Amino acid sequence: MAEQQKSYQKVLTYLKESLISGKLSLGQPLPPERELAERLDISRNSVREAIRQLEHMGFLLSNQGAGNFICCNIQQNLQDSFNLLILLHKINYRQLGELRSGLEMQAASLAIDQITTEQITQLQDIVREMQICSASRGNILDKRLHEIIAEASGNELIIQILRALSGTIDRFISDMRQRIFLNYDAAKQLQYAHEQIVDAFRCRDRVQLILAVKHHFNIVNTNMYNQESEKTSSFSKDLPTDKDHIH
Repeated sequence: MAEQQKSYQKVLTYLKESLISGKLSLGQPLPPERELAERLDISRNSVREAIRQLEHMGFLLSNQGAGNFICCNIQQNLQDSFNLLILLHKINYRQLGELRSGLEMQAASLAIDQITTEQITQLQDIVREMQICSASRGNILDKRLHEIIAEASGNELIIQILRALSGTIDRFISDMRQRIFLNYDAAKQLQYAHEQIVDAFRCRDRVQLILAVKHHFNIVNTNMYNQESEKTSSFSKDLPTDKDHIH
């Protein structure tokens, strides 16, 4: 394990130095494993293990028969980190939801100055369809609406973090949107919030946009937190008690 860690560091250092010097760039292949092993004075097995680790981190893309290519999958890297932190109980879904709300607000604030007429038309089409579509279709449209806003922000880091957050949180709240759509009042409020967000973009009204985004996440977070509490409560009820033990 210590040797593998040392080898991993050698490969990582090689990547950094090659990127800085311009010998390698995004999309280019790494040298063959044998050549890399000889150059770094490590075994081919160690090179292979280091490449697997870097691929898992989202920095390399392995294409069988073609080689290993430098990439930058920020979303996968962040999503894996978020998932691990949750498993280690270092963060929870409430904190992720709060982070997502703040980033969505910043994305919207940036987007209002940069969003195109075509993107606004797409948002308008989405909210119109959301009025009449099924809950499952509503889930897809809801996510797409927020993706368009993030894309319009022009901030690639915000875009990637939001996608990673969405991927992580959706594992826990896969039925949250459906629950909202099954609740007439909550669904009506969420639809109204979406319409107000889109209308704010159409009018380029920053104040309306901020209020609409806040209203939207008040609805979403309330349902998410309620679901988290219910699942925690259900989990606690399933735990064995002293009465269940045989003495």
